[in-house]
Amino acid sequence: MELLTGSDVAMSHAQISELLDDETIDKVTLYRTLNSFVEKGLAHKVATEDRNWLYAIYDDHAHNHKNSSHNHAHFICDDCEKIYCFPIDEKLLSINRQNLHGFEIKQQEIRLHGRCPVCI
Repeated sequence: MELLTGSDVAMSHAQISELLDDETIDKVTLYRTLNSFVEKGLAHKVATEDRNWLYAIYDDHAHNHKNSSHNHAHFICDDCEKIYCFPIDEKLLSINRQNLHGFEIKQQEIRLHGRCPVCI
């Protein structure tokens, strides 16, 4: 949990496992722990362009779980491929529901692409 809390980018299972550098931690246990964080609303996961999952902890600055509905955008750096979370105005998420007859929205996501400050 500390590793994710201290990171300003979403991280993959492999990145987390490598940074933990603990041979006693089973990969399956780590997956279950990360998914447990997601299920309990402590973290969220985002799919990368190549369909891998990255995990990020909700925090007070980017997207406080208690004070919002997880409304944030994902900024994907096209150079280093790191994914950052940014809060967004709830107005950006509003959809004209009259045009959605017969559709059920389970989640929505806003992705921004560009270059992060490290890569500029």
